[in-house]
Amino acid sequence: MTDNLNELRIDAARRGQWNIGFFAAGAVFWTAATVVGVTVELSQARILWIVGTFFILPIAVVFSRLFGADPFTKGNALGELVGYTHMSVIAMMLPIVVGCAIIFPEALLLVMAIAYCLDFYVMGWAFGSALFGIHAALRVSSVSLLWFAMPEWRMSVLPAWVAALYIATVVTIPILRRR
Repeated sequence: MTDNLNELRIDAARRGQWNIGFFAAGAVFWTAATVVGVTVELSQARILWIVGTFFILPIAVVFSRLFGADPFTKGNALGELVGYTHMSVIAMMLPIVVGCAIIFPEALLLVMAIAYCLDFYVMGWAFGSALFGIHAALRVSSVSLLWFAMPEWRMSVLPAWVAALYIATVVTIPILRRR
């Protein structure tokens, strides 16, 4: 079993490159969310943020191709687990995200920042790296602190920080994969 798990991890890492294209797409989304947060009224920004999430997948596929990564690692059970887990988190959180956008839009970026990294722990196990759990833990704790302690930074610094975390992850992935 252990040999098979290691073989699956190596295959997923080789073909999917630890989902680097999806992390690059996350950086693009959160950079755009920052621009929207500082330039657009909240009543419109909340709509743009939700609509923007639907562009993450196609952007991830483009980045995956640029990085030479297989974005779906079809036929690899761990790659499929990561994909199903991520899509499940997004699908199950959609009612909360939409409800938040309608009822409490000031919290939308906080909810999205936390919800959309819940599956990173599964990713970390599947790829055999603590990077993703560290990203998620740092992200949840830091955006929570920013949101509660510095409300004036909710629409600017919070999404910029999440973008920075994604960029740091994209830079770190190739370094860790070489080990």
